[in-house]
Amino acid sequence: MARPKTKPEPPAAPPADPHQTFDALMATAGVDSTVAALAGSGASRDELTAELTANLRAALARWGLGLHHLTHEAQLGGEGENADIVFLTDGRQVAHLSGGVAALARAYGDMTAPDERGLSLWAVLPEGHRLSADAPAATLKILIEEARDFETHWMAGRGGTFHRVWRQSTPERGEVLSVEVMRPADAEAALSDAAWDVITSIKDRTFQRELMRRSEEVGMLGALLAARHAGASDSLSRLPEAHFAVQAMLGTLTGEEARNAESYRTLLRQLTGELEQAQQGATRTLSDVLRHGLRG
Repeated sequence: MARPKTKPEPPAAPPADPHQTFDALMATAGVDSTVAALAGSGASRDELTAELTANLRAALARWGLGLHHLTHEAQLGGEGENADIVFLTDGRQVAHLSGGVAALARAYGDMTAPDERGLSLWAVLPEGHRLSADAPAATLKILIEEARDFETHWMAGRGGTFHRVWRQSTPERGEVLSVEVMRPADAEAALSDAAWDVITSIKDRTFQRELMRRSEEVGMLGALLAARHAGASDSLSRLPEAHFAVQAMLGTLTGEEARNAESYRTLLRQLTGELEQAQQGATRTLSDVLRHGLRG
C-alpha cells in the first residue's frame, strides 16, 4: 500500500533580530533608534550598550511613566541565535526583549505610581519641598531665577496637558532645569482614538453603523478587531504599539537659561507643541496599522 503523501513542514521562521525589535520599540516613543544599523557596522559591545541605554532613557521619558528617580539601562545579552537585549533598573534585571513587549510593559508598569489623572506621583528629586500646583506664577518665577534644587507638583496647562519643573545639580552638566509636559494617553487610549479615526473614515455607511453599534458593547477597538480576521487581536497584542505610547515630552535648560523665566516659558510652549504633534502622528500611524487588512 502506497504511503499517503504528507506535506513538508514549513521552514522555521528565523529568530527575530533583537536590534531591529528594539528599534521598533523605540519608534513607539518617536525615538529614531538606529541600533540595528550600528550593530551591522561592527560597533563594539560598549558602543552598542551606550546607544541602547541612551535610546531607552529617551523613550522612557516620552512614554511618560514617571520613572526619573530610577536609573535605567539596556545592554546586550547572549550571542548568535540566542542574542537578546536585557533591561535593567538600578542595576537589576527587570525584563528581556525576547520575553515580549507585553512583559516589558508590565515590568515598567509595576514601577509606576499614577494618580487618578494618569500623572506620576513619584517625585524626581530624592528630597526637598515640592511647590504646590496652585502656587502663584510669581513664586515659580522666583524659584527659577534664584532657588537651588527644587521641584513642583503637576500644574495644569492648555489642551489637557500638565507640566512640572525641577532643578537638579549634576557633576556633568552643572545646574539643569528640567521641564516635563504630559497629556495622559496610554497605549489603550491611543489605540481607541486610532480605531475611532478608522471607523469614521469608512465609506460603507452600513458597515460603519454596524461597527458603531458593536462599539457600544466592546469599545471602538474591540469592534474594529472583530471585523478583521480571527487572529487580529493576538497579532495586535504582539506589536509594541499595543503597549507603549507617547504621553510626555521632556526638555532641559542649562547655564544662564536655566535661571531665566522667559526661557522656561519658551521651552514649555515648545514641548507642548511637540507633544501635540507627536500624539497626532502616533494616532495616524496606529490608524494605518488598524486599517490594514480590515476586511481580511
